[in-house]
This record gives sequence, structure tokens and C-alpha cells, in this order.
Amino acid sequence: MDLNNLDEQPSQTLAWGGVKLQTKSKTPHQRKISDPIHGFMYFDNPIWKVVDTPVYQRLRNIKQLGAVYQVYQGANHTRFEHSLGVGYLGYQFIKQIFENQPELEEDTQERARKVKLVTIAGIVHDLGHGPFSHMFDNLLIPKLTNKYTERWTHEQGSQDLFEYLCQEYDTGLDKKEIQFINDLVHGKQENGWISEIVANYRNGLDVDKMDYLNRDSKQLGMAYEIRDFELLMKEARVIDNKICYPTKYADNLLRIYDTRHKLYRQVYLNRVVQAVELMIADIMIEVNSHFKFEEIIYNPLEYYKLNDSIIEQIDNTKKVEFNTAQSIIQRIKTRNLYKFVAECQIPFDKQDKIQWDSDIIQKNIHSFAENVKLTEIYIMIGSINYGTSNNNPLELITYYKKYATEKDYKIVEYNDSFSSYCRPKVFLEQYIRVFTSNPDAVKELQIAFNKFCHHHLGSKPSNDDYVNGTPKKKNKQD
Repeated sequence: MDLNNLDEQPSQTLAWGGVKLQTKSKTPHQRKISDPIHGFMYFDNPIWKVVDTPVYQRLRNIKQLGAVYQVYQGANHTRFEHSLGVGYLGYQFIKQIFENQPELEEDTQERARKVKLVTIAGIVHDLGHGPFSHMFDNLLIPKLTNKYTERWTHEQGSQDLFEYLCQEYDTGLDKKEIQFINDLVHGKQENGWISEIVANYRNGLDVDKMDYLNRDSKQLGMAYEIRDFELLMKEARVIDNKICYPTKYADNLLRIYDTRHKLYRQVYLNRVVQAVELMIADIMIEVNSHFKFEEIIYNPLEYYKLNDSIIEQIDNTKKVEFNTAQSIIQRIKTRNLYKFVAECQIPFDKQDKIQWDSDIIQKNIHSFAENVKLTEIYIMIGSINYGTSNNNPLELITYYKKYATEKDYKIVEYNDSFSSYCRPKVFLEQYIRVFTSNPDAVKELQIAFNKFCHHHLGSKPSNDDYVNGTPKKKNKQD
């Protein structure tokens, strides 16, 4: 993709998912990279100026799915290939939009510039991820900082590292372009339809999601491959400064969100995965006096050197103060993992009425389990949804219908007849899970959690195999 001369290159046709898309032949200023999802991806020099830096290459050493590989052995892919895939899809999407609607930007040089900036935004959107991806910013950093007043995110890390990268290396980008790219990474909607390509905070339908759904499914060996997005890119139109889709594709769109839901339920929030993540967090907390992770995140020079190799660095150090961390590493390597105790879904009518806090729940459960140390109890509060809280994602998408001519299309308001009536009525579920680092404490904590659920939720753990700590008696027919 020659980003400086988009309209004069010879083109070739690729068939993806039964849809023909125009791509550009390689130019002398391009390099290609082979990808298991998208085949050969061609990027122009402005892209490689960002990629070919130590700051960016760190992504090769950060697993895309964190600790998931401890359960699903194929999940060893990294943020590097995912980020390049997002940039590639971002290029494909915005290029297709301009081909469908050249009137959106009639200046060819400005059009090429926007294509370049969207592509770069795609490749740097995850630049700020820490070791083991979401474990770092969702689990570790909140434990090391005041989670009530300070909320550091990997998006902030991406912005800081990208600005540092542009300061240290010649990317050819000026300050306005750098800010525009950061705005796209943050999904700031003041940029209109173009902000919906990389990080779409309006309805969650973006190239980031399209890449990780396909990439993760393939690496996990699951048959969740999404082939619809190529068709959706071809049919997308910008109307009233929003990216819109034909009404007839509502079922295709719902299938994308449903795939996300299944991956979260079965893989990303797997209980054993969470147990390992808790252990990795404990390892890093034990050595934090040496590394000071809560300070490194604000120091790009140090932060870009931080990746998944931190665990082996800790394990291979002979410092006495690392002994506790090393003992937890040995537990992971010998599969002596933290134990899952129980979980309970938060009733729908109580989700908004009570402020659920892991520290408060931990102390509450501990009050019913006096023989267990408070530090041996771990609480995970989470939600599984369609990426749009409890909203029906189809209601957040803008649709259009074609009329007399190819360019005669108008926005239409969503109604249930656009898609199958076989769909969820509720799009959000929240849960509380209890883990322990002490295998001998499982039974006592099950009893304690049962009491907590009865007292605060008016229910029992949803996977309750125990009644007051005693295994349920099986019926004869069982």
C-alpha cells in the first residue's frame, strides 16, 4: 500500500469471504510481512518507520492473551502480529470507504494522509500494553495504586510510548498528526466517522475487534472465524458523519458480537486463566519494591523495556528478596495453582443498586472464615457482555437502506425485524468469583461464600456443589 500515491498504483483483486476488494500491488517503497490471518500484508515506508524501532518491537514479547496460553496451548501469539493486523484492516477499511464515497475527501493528498494516519493508529493502538496484556492494567496496577483516584490504562500507555517513539526516532509525523493518531487510539468522537475505524466507542464495531476475534479463534483452534467483515467493509457507507451498514446485515453484525461473548465466557475469563493471572500479579507485587511498576508506567524510557520476560528475569535472579516470588513461579511451573473456590452471578436487579468492591467482599467473606488468612482470599469481580454494557449492540449501530440509485441511501431507525428474534433479552451478566492460594482453605471458604451470597444477594453460588460445606447427595438416577 503506497500511502503517498493511492490513486496511481496498478491494482489487483483479492477475493475475501466471497467479496472482491481492490488492493494495491507492491511498490518499490513497500515491504511485506506474512500473516496467518491476512496473508501477505504490504506496508509503505511511513509505517515501517514506526515498526522498526525498539519501542515498537517490544510487542513481540507480550502475549496477546496474557496467561491464556497456560490453558489453551496455542495462545502464544503476541501483540505484535495483532497490532499489524489492526493497521492492515484499518487501511483496508478507510480505503474502501474512500473508494465508495470519494466525495468524503476530494483532495487526494489529504485522503492519502488520512489513510496513513488511520493505518498508524491501528498498528500503535496496543503499544502501551504491559506484561501479560490485560493482567497488567486490570489486575496489577490497580493493586499498586489508588484504584479509586488513579486509573491508568494501556491506552494511556500507548499514547505515552507513541509520543516517546516519535521524539526519539524519525517517523516523519508532525505534532498535529501525532495528536490525531492518539485521538483515534482513544476513539475520540469529535473526529466523526473516522474515529469509528480503530476504536469505536459508539458501538464497539471496529477493526481491532475484527482482528482479535479472527486471530484468537484461529490460535485457540476454535471455529469462530468471522468472514462477514470483508462484506461489511464493502457495504459500509458514511452518512451524517457515522459509519452505517445495510439493514439486511443485522444478523451478520450480531454474529460478531456473539462471537466476542463466547470468547470472553469460554476463554478470556476462564477460571484457571484467572487463577494464573492472580499468581503472576502476586509475583510482580512481591518484587515491586525493586521494580516499582507503578512508577515505570509513567517513564517511557523504562516502560518500553518491560515485557513478559519479567517472570524469567525474576526466576533467574539470586536476590534473597525474590525468594517468595520465585516460590510462586515454581507453583505455576509445577501446576500447583491457586484454587477456584466458587462463583455467584450478581442478580440483575442488584447490579446497579450495590457498589461491588473486591476489598469489601474479601473482608466480608473473611468474617465467615476465621481460620483462613485474609491474604489467602482473592476476589474477582467481572462482567461478560456483548461489548456494549447491557445494551443490545444492534440498537447502537446506524443502518441505511438503498433506494432508487446506488448513491440514494438514507439512515433508518433500527427495529427488531432487522434480525432474527432468537437473540438474548439481557446482554450483560456480572459475577463474583473467589479463589484462594491455600488449597486447604477451599471448603471453609465455600461455606463462607455461601453465607455471603445468602446475606448480600439472597441467593446461592451458581455453581454450588456444597450445602453448608457438605457435598450434595446424588439422586439414584445420577
